[in-house]
Amino acid sequence: MASLQDYRIGRETLLKQIGTELSKDERFVAAWLTGSYGRNDADEVSDLDITVVVAGPYSKLLCAREEQVSHRTTKERLALFSKFGRTALIHENNHNAPENGTFTFVLYSGSALMVDWVLMPEENAERSYQSILLFDKVNLPVSPPPVPEELQASKKTVAEIWAFFWMMVAITIKYISRGDLVHVQNFIEQLHGLMREIERRIKRVPWQHVYTRGSASQLQPTREKQIESLRQLIKRMQTLKPEITNFTEVELVEPMEEIALLLSLTGK
Repeated sequence: MASLQDYRIGRETLLKQIGTELSKDERFVAAWLTGSYGRNDADEVSDLDITVVVAGPYSKLLCAREEQVSHRTTKERLALFSKFGRTALIHENNHNAPENGTFTFVLYSGSALMVDWVLMPEENAERSYQSILLFDKVNLPVSPPPVPEELQASKKTVAEIWAFFWMMVAITIKYISRGDLVHVQNFIEQLHGLMREIERRIKRVPWQHVYTRGSASQLQPTREKQIESLRQLIKRMQTLKPEITNFTEVELVEPMEEIALLLSLTGK
């Protein structure tokens, strides 16, 4: 049985091998890490999110998309990925790929190490501002940091989220009444996310600057604890209302009488 330390050491060894091999290969002009490495919050079980920039003469072949989503990849990409170990599983989802590029998840046999391989052509390539450079042979530009959303659009979105929050509260209470604790826990997590999104937009902070890994809510294992958690969320949102109203410049509907009626159906 492998330990977390063994797994981390294996991942760091693989990363070093990838950087060394790709930097010597004329087909590739740059590579960098994004994801948890780019954010500087990688832990023992983080995967490797690697973006590889393909030189012009080779990009058409290596960045070719045979399918948008698939359980396999092209033979050319498979040969590349297989240089670093036998593949146990491949899942390609080019919805997650950059323009004219590809995105392939690879789980390696034996080590169970996970790599998200992103391949993109050299033309118009730029490195993410939040990344760790492995190598760069052509001095690619770095993307600028993100800026907040346009103010008027953000105001409209906050007002929409406010309404959606109360809709989700009503639905959550319905599932509490049904005794479906799993769905309720999922809805409580979503409600935390909605509140976070409102706070972020009011503060005018790009989402990339406030991304946090993991859940926002605490596991509530009983019906009583879920109801209490929901009441706390409702109270927090009510406290935020003046700030939200000031930001959106909209008279917000707060259906507390109806929410109270629904809560009474739970017997609490």
